[in-house]
Amino acid sequence: HEEGSSRFVALKPGVYQVSFNGNVTTPTGGVLGPIQFEITQDGEVVAGSKMVVTPAAIGTLVNISSTVLIRVFCDCCVSLGVRNTGVADANVQDANFVITREC
Repeated sequence: HEEGSSRFVALKPGVYQVSFNGNVTTPTGGVLGPIQFEITQDGEVVAGSKMVVTPAAIGTLVNISSTVLIRVFCDCCVSLGVRNTGVADANVQDANFVITREC
């Protein structure tokens, strides 16, 4: 991980558990609607990682979370991240991105 970057790189082969959680809200001046984030692998969304919430009001924090398994093959590495894949703007607070090598 490079400090200040939202990208992480898994270099060793294996199966990794990747978890994200954080609090999201519609920013002041934004349009209230569904907020959608997904975990990404090499820039592509990971199936089963979608997180969708609709805050009750502008500025109201709502927690989102997702956990998926990612496989890194022997001859490769993968880039991991989290991306806003919805149409609504969102602010994120208290985010946690945890990557654990399972085997």
